[in-house]
Amino acid sequence: MDLEDPQFTHVEIEHRRYRRVKLVIQVDCEVLERTEVAVTRDLSAGGMFINARHPVPVDTDLSLTFRLYPTEPAIKCRAKVMFSRVGLGMGVQFLDLSAETRQMLQKFVDEVG
Repeated sequence: MDLEDPQFTHVEIEHRRYRRVKLVIQVDCEVLERTEVAVTRDLSAGGMFINARHPVPVDTDLSLTFRLYPTEPAIKCRAKVMFSRVGLGMGVQFLDLSAETRQMLQKFVDEVG
């Protein structure tokens, strides 16, 4: 066995800036002049993963509306698709969250995680 072989020396580096937590909630995704209801897989203060059989392509902008708690006001923001795989879903990055909303998301992640 050659330990210098690239298959043994590959190191996977985590590039995410924010810690994620598993979260299954409904999210309204408005893209290409249509709105679809989807379900999330996880959430961070910087974005979320949305389950979708037919996700939109990387670099697509969309509008999202979701609630962390049923009694809380809805969070509305724009997002950009950073990862997309048919049959799996898409990872989106939030684009225009206020500092207050981002802090609220971070607090939620810290409490849930």
